[in-house]
Amino acid sequence: MGPSATCRDAGREKGQSLVEFSLLAPLFLVLLMGLIEFALVFNATLGVNHASQNGAVLASEAGNGIGADCLVLDRVERDIQAPADRSRIVEVQVQRTNPSGSAVLAQNRYTRGGSTSCTLTDGRMVTVPYTRAQNGYPEAQRCNVIAGCLQMVPPHTTVDTIGVQVRYDYAWATPLGTMMPLIGGTARSGPGYSFIKRNVVRMEPVL
Repeated sequence: MGPSATCRDAGREKGQSLVEFSLLAPLFLVLLMGLIEFALVFNATLGVNHASQNGAVLASEAGNGIGADCLVLDRVERDIQAPADRSRIVEVQVQRTNPSGSAVLAQNRYTRGGSTSCTLTDGRMVTVPYTRAQNGYPEAQRCNVIAGCLQMVPPHTTVDTIGVQVRYDYAWATPLGTMMPLIGGTARSGPGYSFIKRNVVRMEPVL
């Protein structure tokens, strides 16, 4: 085999490697971006669920105290840590539910934007970046008496079960959606997607 044949073989191998790389590179990039997105989404999901859980526990302890909702909202804010973005919280609901948590009986709904300030029973002022959009479950209508609050309308026959629901808009961190056609998929448009996490806790009773 002469030198020219050797050069031709080397050129073919180089061309074949280039073609293989061009076919595999998009798949590798999509997989890499998918791994990054999955990690960030998983982190955001855990963070929002943790914030909802801690908010519900705090709401159960705060009971019908003045400024209870501001304490809950402040706790949700502080629990959302990087790489999650607390500015992506859309709304927070403080809910009265049935004992199993399967039905919402009343709720206060707070949307992100503006500000709400509360003066607590100890005189402290708490300001949170939310505006109350619905006042269906005011703090004075929360029952933390184990025997119930029959004077309320409607009457509460036992301590309330209180829940905190957080809606979060996750924003894509990579161009994963636009790269899906490279591997035969369909392009995904939009800035991301929304998810909701909710936890309920039985209110701490006062005997």
